[in-house]
Amino acid sequence: MRKLYRKLELIRNPLTSVRKNVNSQSGRVLSDRKWIIPFFASLLVSITLFLSAIFGLFNTPNGGDQLPFDIISFARTEDPSGYFVESDLKKSFNTSGYASMEAPRLAYLISGTKGDSHRMMRTLQAVYHPRNQYVLHLDLEAPPRERLELTNMVKIDPTFREVENVRVMAQSNLVTYKGPTMIACTLQAIAILLKESLDWDWFLNLSASDYPLVTQDVVKCFQKLRDLLHVFSNLSRNLNFIEHTQIAGWKLNSRAKPIIVDPGLYLSKKSDIAWTTQRRSLPTSFKLYTGSAWVALTRTFVEYCIWGWDNLPRTILMYYTNFVSSPEGYFHTVICNTDEFRSTAISHDLHYIAWDTPPKQHPISLSMKDFDKMVKSNAPFARKFHKNDPVLDKIDKELLGRTGRFAAGAWCIGSSEGGADPCSVRGNDSVFAPGPGAKRLQVLLKTLMSEDSGKKQCS
Repeated sequence: MRKLYRKLELIRNPLTSVRKNVNSQSGRVLSDRKWIIPFFASLLVSITLFLSAIFGLFNTPNGGDQLPFDIISFARTEDPSGYFVESDLKKSFNTSGYASMEAPRLAYLISGTKGDSHRMMRTLQAVYHPRNQYVLHLDLEAPPRERLELTNMVKIDPTFREVENVRVMAQSNLVTYKGPTMIACTLQAIAILLKESLDWDWFLNLSASDYPLVTQDVVKCFQKLRDLLHVFSNLSRNLNFIEHTQIAGWKLNSRAKPIIVDPGLYLSKKSDIAWTTQRRSLPTSFKLYTGSAWVALTRTFVEYCIWGWDNLPRTILMYYTNFVSSPEGYFHTVICNTDEFRSTAISHDLHYIAWDTPPKQHPISLSMKDFDKMVKSNAPFARKFHKNDPVLDKIDKELLGRTGRFAAGAWCIGSSEGGADPCSVRGNDSVFAPGPGAKRLQVLLKTLMSEDSGKKQCS
C-alpha cells in the first residue's frame, strides 16, 4: 500500500523527485570544493608573475631608455650572419693585422726529388734557426735508400735532435710537374706543421734548388744580426707574400679551358700529365689568378685553406685538380676570392728568379755571373741553382757568413776554437738587431708596401 501511495504522490507532484535529486547532487558538489582554494592561489601567483614580467620588461635596472630584449633581438635579424656557425669560425681567424711583441717564427717545407737529399740538407742548414719549424719531403721518385739516408742525416744531427723542430715526411708522394700533386703535398705538409705546433707565423715553401740570400740569424763583426726574422718581427702578421695576377686574354684559353689528368693521383710510377680532348667553360662563381708557386703565407690563411669556414678552398682545390700548372694558381685564386684575405696579398714571392727573353718553360740556372744581380734584387731567396755550384760557396761566405753546419748566429754561443762548432751550445734566440741582409730586405718591403703597390692587390 505504501508503494502504491508513493507512486500516486509522484504522479501528482513530479517536481518533488527532481528537487530531491538536485539537493543530493548539490550536496556532493559542495563536499568536493576542496580544490577551489589551491586553484585560486595558483591563479593569484600566475597573475603576479605575469604582471612583474610585463612591468619589469620596460624598466631597466639603471633606469635608462634601453629597448626591451625582444625588440633588440628582432632588430638584429637584419644581419642573420650571427646565427650561423660560420660567423663564429670567422671570428677565430684574426686578419685585422698586428705586430706581436713576441719574435716571429717561420715554418718551412723543403722538397726534393731523386738525387736531392744532400741539396735539401744544405738548404736546410742555410735557413736553420731554433725558433722555426721544418718539414722535409723527398718524393716517391727517390729510391728508399735515399729517403732513409735523409732521415738518418736529420736524426744524427745533435742540434736537430735537441730542438726537435725538423721532421722528415714518412709518407712520400709522387709530385708531377704542372700537376695538382704538388698542391696536395704542400697541403699535407701544412697539416703536419699545424698538428705538430701552432707556434709559428708564416709558412714558406722551398725546393732543393733554392738558397737563401739573407741570414736567419748571423753574427758578423761581433754584432748580433738577425736578418729575415728581424724584418718579419716588424711586419704585420697578416701579410701574405704571393705573386699574383688575374688570368685574362689568351691565358684563359691556354690555362683554364684545357682539362688535364695527373697520373700521380692514382699511379705508383711518375709520368707526365695527360691531356684530354674535351675543354670546359670558364668558372663564373670565382675569378682565376696565377703567379709564382713559391709563397710566404700566414698561418691564419693556410689554416683557412685546410679547414675553411666556407667551402671555397675545397671547391677551388677540386677545380684545380684538372688545371694546368695548378701550383701557380691554387693559393692565388683562394686568397683573391676571399674577402677576409684579399687585402693581405702582397704580389711578390720573395725570390730572385732569372728568365730568358722571351721566358722559357724553366728559369735560368744561376751562377757566379748572377751574384751581383741577386744581391741588388734585395730578395731573401733565389732559385734555381745547380748542385754544388760555386756561387753557393760565395753566398755562404759573403752573405751568410757560414763556415760550419749553420750560419753561426747569436744563438750559437759555443767556442769556435780549434774548428769547434759554436752552434753546439744554444743561447738566447729571441733578440733581434738589423744586419746588411735585413737592410736590403727592408728596402724591398718598403717598395712592396708602397701605396702604388697596394692598389694592385688582387687586381
